Amino acid sequence: MKKSKVLSVATSATLAAAMLLSGCGNSGTPAASTASSSSTASTEASTSTDGSTSTDGSTSTTEDNGLLPALSADEQGKVGALTTPRSNYVQYPYADGEGITLTYWLSTPSNVMNHPDTPDSVQMTEWAQRWQELTGIKVEFIGPATTKSDEVTTAFNLMTTGATLPDIIEWEWTSGYAGGPSQAEADGVLIWLDDLITSDGPAADLWQYLQDNPTLDTAVKTDDGHYYCFPFTRGSKMLTTTSGPVVRKDLIEAAGYKVEDLVTIDDWTEVMTALQKNGVEHPLSFESQSYMLNMMPGAWGFRSGMYVNADDGKVHYGPMEEGYKEMLAQVVAWMKAGLIDPDTAEWTSANTKADMLNGDSAICYGALGSRMGSWNTAAWAEPDTYGADFDLVGAQFPVSKEGQKVQYCGGSPDYAITSKSHAAITADCEHPEVAAAFLNFCYSQAGHYEINLGEEGVAYTGFEETPYGTAAKYTDTIMKADNIAVAMAHYGRANMSGAFVQDPNYILGYYATDEQKAAISLWASNDVSGTVMPPVTMTPDEATEFANLNGNVDTAVQEFRGKVLNGSADLDAEWDAYIEQIKGMGVERMLEIEQAALDRYNAR
Repeated sequence: MKKSKVLSVATSATLAAAMLLSGCGNSGTPAASTASSSSTASTEASTSTDGSTSTDGSTSTTEDNGLLPALSADEQGKVGALTTPRSNYVQYPYADGEGITLTYWLSTPSNVMNHPDTPDSVQMTEWAQRWQELTGIKVEFIGPATTKSDEVTTAFNLMTTGATLPDIIEWEWTSGYAGGPSQAEADGVLIWLDDLITSDGPAADLWQYLQDNPTLDTAVKTDDGHYYCFPFTRGSKMLTTTSGPVVRKDLIEAAGYKVEDLVTIDDWTEVMTALQKNGVEHPLSFESQSYMLNMMPGAWGFRSGMYVNADDGKVHYGPMEEGYKEMLAQVVAWMKAGLIDPDTAEWTSANTKADMLNGDSAICYGALGSRMGSWNTAAWAEPDTYGADFDLVGAQFPVSKEGQKVQYCGGSPDYAITSKSHAAITADCEHPEVAAAFLNFCYSQAGHYEINLGEEGVAYTGFEETPYGTAAKYTDTIMKADNIAVAMAHYGRANMSGAFVQDPNYILGYYATDEQKAAISLWASNDVSGTVMPPVTMTPDEATEFANLNGNVDTAVQEFRGKVLNGSADLDAEWDAYIEQIKGMGVERMLEIEQAALDRYNAR
């Protein structure tokens, strides 16, 4: 039962403040589900200590205690390169789940809502049905069918203050709940999972995965060392940067340059000037100021919100760095030269799409699916309209000087913060062991590909090697659907978020063009993980204070940036006053709070 009715529930302000923060899969065949029943960990992955056949047909070895041998330090997962789940300790169907129906709260993803069979819930998706079938555990999936963040937050608040909680909740507990998971436990919302995530417990496969990936093990604990969730994790750099600079290769070559010439900021100025002389009206197009902040800051060595500085390992705040001022000065100079549309009111997604398709722009920031993929497809279908040579490709993020590393653009922690997709078992759950076993399936070797890709032979037929890495071979059921992303989301969760290990093989199978695959491989080559804030947790008092301070600071930052870009504020003349303004509003205290949280995280 919940310990109190007055909870430190999520608020839009808390989420907005937290969102300032801006396992390599193997290529083997996924394991088959097991048919035996047991409610405890077993030696399902193999049955002898001298080598035996595991569920995927490979030979594996266990120790005398029935566990897989520990990985060496070299074999363990690293940041941005986690391992693939390799154990099948918990046997399914799960015997103790018979006759029990769990309730599972999560917001319905847009790709699920866009499928005609599942407009309101994930309940009738193939993956939800298969998950229940293979585990032998019945689940009722509930939650809001909306993509609007404020509506999801409202639904979460109403749910957590209701009379009875569902058994399982997917949410972002570090930044989306005031005070983090420790406060959620104190409020009687979630329970600690220390007795469930063990080598012989109902979440033994998650336990093994965390042993194999110690950096993730740190991320899914509280500062006091408690397990609190079944995490959503992007364990490969291939999955952490799927948006970046997208450019018209044909237009750049027509202007006498190559895409590879876009390296430094000076190079960008030179190439864009040539594009403009060659008839491209505004060579660089931004859909919004946020898109500008996603693409440009790395050249000046900062991120747009709270981040970890690569040189001193301390928390910094981008909008008060000298590099932020230099970035704004450069953007203003480009606007004055007409290399960017000088009217920021015209920075819209519709205008960027039109300009990139029509050749009025040649460079933008965009996603590989909804921008590069869809725009290329549209243009290639009408060569008489858009030109036979139309070709959108990925370019590297800009740097300030030759040889500089890309460290501050793109990327995210392996533990996917802000995803609202980490599953906690609630204090009202009457069968926490069964809930743990249900969630554990996704971290087993048998469940990993099933939850990611769907049923083998129906949704995919295995894997293939490509010049860019291993790719899932999706069937025509997926690849010839009217909407590939919607079809994928009906059969597996790989192109969404949730309580599982996202498999990188899916994305090379999903991206249909070499342009997309080359771009994601290019961006994955950058080492940016060390500058992203990890999933730190604030104390309840810290979270409240931070949110209160951030509201005013963020408003002042946006107002100053807007005035500089529209020409109503002089950057050089008003910079010092701006810095003093946000200091007076408490930005230095915000930094102290974030640093304290980071110090606790690093000490875990």
